[in-house]
Amino acid sequence: MSEKLSARSLELLTLERVARLATADQYARPHVVPIVFVYEHPFVFTPIDAKPKSVEDWRDLRRIKNIETNGRASVLVDAYHEDWSKNAWVRIDGVAEILTAGDDHRHALNVLAPVIRIHIEHLSQWHGGPS
Repeated sequence: MSEKLSARSLELLTLERVARLATADQYARPHVVPIVFVYEHPFVFTPIDAKPKSVEDWRDLRRIKNIETNGRASVLVDAYHEDWSKNAWVRIDGVAEILTAGDDHRHALNVLAPVIRIHIEHLSQWHGGPS
């Protein structure tokens, strides 16, 4: 990751809990879903939780299939307010992988569930007001 995080962007990544995960299939068809996440440089972790899904097996989720096929992912974390000087966002681009076991998996969740880990390669950011 070449760009240094501003204080406001780091605050977004550490305090915000909801973001959007964007993936694309082999034909570059985009797919965006809301996620919960944890940022721990140089990674973003997001669980594939046990709540009911549109498919029976989590491996059939479109975002999982996209990651297995394409591997590229973006995460957008944002905060918007009536006062535009408080608005900010951070977009993280990287390579996603599915973790189902191992030290990184245990570290990220500490429970038995699959996890997506995105190794951050690039980020973009914007915020109104002082940094």
